[in-house]
This record gives sequence, structure tokens and C-alpha cells, in this order.
Amino acid sequence: MEKVSKENKVLILNNLERLVMEMLLELVMRGSATFKVPRYRTEREKNGEIHSPFRCVTYNNNRSRHRFCLLIYMLAEIHRLLAEGGSCTVRGLYYRNTQLIRAQSFIVAAKLDVCRILNTAPFHLGILSASKGLLAGDIRMTMSNGDILDCNAYGGAISLPIDFENVDHIDTRAELVLIVEKESVFESLLSRNIFNSFGIRLILVTGKGYPDCSTRRLVHRLTMEFNLPAYILVDADPFGIEIMLVYRHGSQSLDFTSNLLATPSLRWVGLHPSEICSLAIGGTAPLSQEDNKKINDMLNRKNMDLGVRQELYKLQQMQLKAEIESVLDFLCGDYIPNKVNRNLFL
Repeated sequence: MEKVSKENKVLILNNLERLVMEMLLELVMRGSATFKVPRYRTEREKNGEIHSPFRCVTYNNNRSRHRFCLLIYMLAEIHRLLAEGGSCTVRGLYYRNTQLIRAQSFIVAAKLDVCRILNTAPFHLGILSASKGLLAGDIRMTMSNGDILDCNAYGGAISLPIDFENVDHIDTRAELVLIVEKESVFESLLSRNIFNSFGIRLILVTGKGYPDCSTRRLVHRLTMEFNLPAYILVDADPFGIEIMLVYRHGSQSLDFTSNLLATPSLRWVGLHPSEICSLAIGGTAPLSQEDNKKINDMLNRKNMDLGVRQELYKLQQMQLKAEIESVLDFLCGDYIPNKVNRNLFL
């Protein structure tokens, strides 16, 4: 398990203290100070132009002073958490000083800025987000405090713990991991008794849309520690495809944490846009302007897998999208087993 070691915690603390000392010296000497926040890759290469690798947040700039103050607040809270131990949610940080923060979205942005400045993941700083993920199947997790989360004993779905780094040990006899995009599909598969109809032991996971860090860490650990193949089922639309890419390659805003969160071996079993016509899927809908913009944004990314790129082109060509629910009736007994057994994935 890649828990924060004592040495790593000391290194983060030292980097944080050095950063603050440099900022204070700059304030004394120049009467102002600037945080240089590394831009993520798509920010640096926006609209075909190469931009500065840093975004400057300056105290004496009226447009960025509030963000500067939020960064100071975040650094102080992180220093306290690392020095004293423990963790805190983003929501908890917001309610400690609502007058300064103004809106929870501001503290989320400040958290990402600090992660980029210190080049580390949020869970290494003790800053957590409420976990959205659900899982079911053959899995048992032992927490650092001795608590046990056992899907086998519970017989249904359980929520992932907020601090997944406190999962000391995982036990499973599963042969694969199946991720579904939406909670509604997750619940439908459970009601159709997917564990019996599929014929092999599996772990069923959903991040309820765009996955949080805990859900992505779970999938990452299951594939790394148990060498389990992971499959994902998403809507045949631009946002479903992007969710698949977040699991596979990581989010763009936290691209530097991909080694901890991403699952490059993830297999996309469907729903593929190229299947919409062949499966005679009903209930399709036309692409919106937002859908087409999302497709163009993804096609502009470098290192896009050829198969994924071709599916995006297919969406553009058809101008139609479809949801997983359109094939729900034959997912368990036909669609998913057929895709897995015949290696029909991208």
C-alpha cells in the first residue's frame, strides 16, 4: 500500500515551510509576494498555443488577492494536519472560515493549486473529499483502526470510506473488476443478480459519474495488488468516454498523480458508439452543442488511443448518443460476458 510514510510527510512539511518562508521574505523585501502554480498540460497547450508553465497568484494584484489568501489558509491548515496528524474534508475546511472562503468551489480550487505547487496528491496532505463510490461483490477491507468492511457478509453494496488510505488490507478471490458509470446501472445489475448470472467471481464498482480519488484508488490498487483485469461500461456519449479516460489515465487537473490513481490497463467493454446501429439501440438522442465541444476537446488531446479516437469520430459522424440503460435487459447474461470472453474491448 502506498500510504504516506513518515519520511514523505517530513519532506512535504519541509517543502511547505520553505515555500512559506520564501513568500514571507518576498513580502518583507518587496511588499508583495507571488505563488507560481504549475499549469496542467491542457492549460499549457490551449488553442494550439504554448502558454507559460506557471499561473501567477499575486498578493498585490486585486484580481488574484482572494486566491492568494485562500492559498495561505490552505497551507496553514495542511501544516497543522501534517504536524498533528489526522485529516479534514473540503467541506470541513469551508465551514471553518466561510467569510474568507465565500464558496466551497473556491476551497476546491485552492486545494488543487496547493497540490500542484507541492507536487503531491490531496490525500497525502490530509485533505479529503466525501467519497461517492459504491462497491459490491467478493471483497473485504480491513481498516487501520481494525474496522472491517465486508461485502460478502453484508450481501449488498457498501460505500467506500472517505479516507481510502486508511485501508490497510484488502482480501478478495475475485477474477475481475467491473466498473459502471452510473449508480442506476449499478443498482440494476445488483437487482438482476449479476454475481450468479455472470458465472465468475467479480467486484462491481461505480463512481456515480465522474469518479472521486477514493474510487480511482480502489480500482488502481485492485489491479496492481491482485493483478485483476478491470473492465468499464459507460454511456456511448462524450461524457461517458471522458469518464472512462479519467479511470484509465487520470484527471487532467491532477495529471501528476496518475501513478497513484490511474489504471492504464483498463478495458472499455462498451457501450461503444460504433455499436449503436448494429445493436439497433432505441432511445438514442442527438448530440448537443456541448457534446460536440467535448468531442473536439478530447480529439485535441495527445496520446489518445487509436480505438478511442475512432469511436469519437464515429460519434461525430452519427451525431447520435445512447445510454447503457438501452441494453440493460441483456447486460448480465449476454452483453458483458460476451465482451469479456471474446476480448471485445478497447
